Amino acid sequence: MDKEKAITQSLANIDGDFVKALTEPARIEILKLLILHGALDVQTLAEKMPQDRSVISRHMALMETAGLLSSQKQGRHKIYNVDGQTALKKAELLVESIRLCYQIGCC
Repeated sequence: MDKEKAITQSLANIDGDFVKALTEPARIEILKLLILHGALDVQTLAEKMPQDRSVISRHMALMETAGLLSSQKQGRHKIYNVDGQTALKKAELLVESIRLCYQIGCC
């Protein structure tokens, strides 16, 4: 396999939704709050952040889709928690993709 094909194949393994979820400071703050306080609902998170509840809710949905969070319904509320196993697996895949590119000689 030539260098370009190997690098392209390695980078194709990067989960764009996962990376995107980690690029917004508000989402990092949400992760921090969930790690510090454990499972929380959107309303409780919104009380701890400057963004509106609807903005927080959209961030949470994106983060859940990306595999950073899991949720479960409790009555009318949706409770979010960090999905450590999935997040760790996706982070390891990201690091492995970068490592492979580096070994191939990309930089």
